[in-house]
Formats: sequence, structure tokens, C-alpha cells
Amino acid sequence: MTRSPLHNLHHRSGAAFVQLFGWEVAATFGDVAAEYQAARQGAALLDRSYVGRIRITGKDALDLLNRLSSNKVDILPPGMGAGTVLPTSKGRVIDLIHLFATEDHLMMLTSPQTCQQVADWIDTYTFSEEIALDDVTEDTAMVTLLGPDAPALLERLTGMTVAQLEPYASTHVLIDSVPAILLRTDPAGAPGYDLVTSADQGEALWRALSDLPTGVTPIGEAAYSALRVEGGVPRYGWELSEEVNPWEVNLRQFISFTKGCYTGQEVILRLYNYKKIQRQLVALAFSSAGVEEGATLRQGDKEAGKITSVVRHPVTGRTIGLAIVRSAFAAPGSELEVVGAQGDGVATATVMDTPARVAVPA
Repeated sequence: MTRSPLHNLHHRSGAAFVQLFGWEVAATFGDVAAEYQAARQGAALLDRSYVGRIRITGKDALDLLNRLSSNKVDILPPGMGAGTVLPTSKGRVIDLIHLFATEDHLMMLTSPQTCQQVADWIDTYTFSEEIALDDVTEDTAMVTLLGPDAPALLERLTGMTVAQLEPYASTHVLIDSVPAILLRTDPAGAPGYDLVTSADQGEALWRALSDLPTGVTPIGEAAYSALRVEGGVPRYGWELSEEVNPWEVNLRQFISFTKGCYTGQEVILRLYNYKKIQRQLVALAFSSAGVEEGATLRQGDKEAGKITSVVRHPVTGRTIGLAIVRSAFAAPGSELEVVGAQGDGVATATVMDTPARVAVPA
């Protein structure tokens, strides 16, 4: 079981832990509702050191990645980046990867479970290209600042105009003498910023952010999962897998219609051009608790889809989730039946607009 460089610090702070993706990560620091509210109304600090991080060098790196993925990434000036889908030859999702160009290398973020798979896939298609991949996940720490107060706090610490950073922008910063790369990643569907530093500087960076007099609340996976589901953000192992194509999981923004050929392009564009996209990701509100991930959805005698994510909202107490359903059942307001393990109905699921914004009292 892999642990974050910040694990001992979280333990001393009273965090409860959960095992995810082969990592032991902080689930909560004691009050999930307060953690959620901090991310929605103030500033929240999340340890995402489990995210895969690969340092890429070599003059052919962008050209090769452009030929292997769905978005146009052949030209990324330093300080810029892009998200792009790495598809199989059949147009299925290996992973959604995030690229950030610095002066001397690319930083690639992957899902926790796919870091080695992504590296191996790129290596398979590397022949004479000059490119080198170095997995630096366990050599670094990555902490994420979320919430409407995050830009102002970062500006105070760095002296930079952080609020003007566009998604996928990056820059080098110094926070309380700790050097880090600042990445705008928006991991919960709203402005959010990752800071990557060396593993031995992780605790110092966390303290510099969490000890601010204005107050930054540490949060765990329970609050983050609620934020992610509300934002309609797909996650590998839940919504993303080689069982889906990019259209089915709302990854359209990461597909270029004008770039040259790439692996899986013919299948991906044929699905779109010939209107063959049969499923889509939707947000759901459930009538009761007890709904499980992986449960079947149906309408009458017709199977509608599968539930992929389920969370209990930290403030309202409502059960909400995400599902991949057949397009005929995806209209907002559609009511579906959640089928239990014994084949009986256990709840009603109502399709919401995506992202699913559940009303929360101020």
C-alpha cells in the first residue's frame, strides 16, 4: 500500500484513512460537511499525491503524444498545456491525460491506476523518436487548493496574478521558500490549483498553505468525491475505462476535429459523424439511500444503464451520483428504477442536468 509523503502529517492531524487505487489516502479530517463548505465558500486543501506524474523530455515528445491522443498537443509553449484522451485503436479510453509544458520538460498527469499503463502504451509506439519518460509520482508531492478564495490566497503567497491563469496554465512559484510548479487543473469542475514539489518538501508546502491566518481547511476524499460528482467530473475506475469511448463520458472538449491522424481517430470520429453514440454520462438524484455503485438502472422492462458513482451529499444528506445510460433515457427529468442485487427496485433515480448542482444553503 503506497502512502503520500504527507501521510504522517495527516495522521497527526487526526485524519481517517481509506484505501483507494492502491494508496492509503485521507478520507476526512473529522467534519465532511465543513470540508465541503470550505471548498464551496472559502478555501480547501486536498492531498492529491496519488495522481500519476510523469516527467517527459526529448524533442519528439509532443509530436509523438499528438499522434497517440485525441487533442491537438503538438505545439505547447512553456506555461501552456492541454488535456487529451489516450485512446485504444478501437477508440476506447485508456486514460484522460493532462499535459503541462515547462521550459525544459513536460509534466504529464495520469489517473492513479494507469500511470504505468500509460507509460507502457507510449513506449510501445516509440521507435526512433527522442523521448524519455520518468515516473516521479513517489518522488514528489502534489497538493490542491480549491475554493473561491484560492486565487487570492495564492496571489498573496506568490506575488503573482493567479486569478488570470487559464485552465492548463502553469508556472514556477516559491511559497515560504518551497519551490513548486503551480498547475491550474480544475479537478472538481471549478477553478482549482495543483502544486507539485519534491516529496521531502511536501510537509513544508502543506503547512505553508494550511497555516494561513485567513484559514484554509484540509479536506479528504469524502468531500472531494461529493464535489467531483456534483461537477459531473468523470474519474478512472468509476466512469473512465476501456469499456467506454470518449463521447460516452463527456470528454468532447478533449477531442480535436481538425488535427491529423491519431490512434483510434477513425472510430472516434465515425461514432460522432454517423450519430452512433449510444450512451452518455448523466447526473442522478436518488429517492433514498442504499444505492450502490455498479447497480443497474431500468425503465419498465428496458435496461437503461449502470450507476458509476454514488455519494451522500455532506450538507443536504441526499444521495446523488453519476451513471452511464443509453441516450434514450438521458433527458433531464427522466425517472429510472435502481435495481438491487436480487433484481428488485431499491430506489428511484432522477436524471439531473450535468453538472448536477444540488442546492446548498449558504
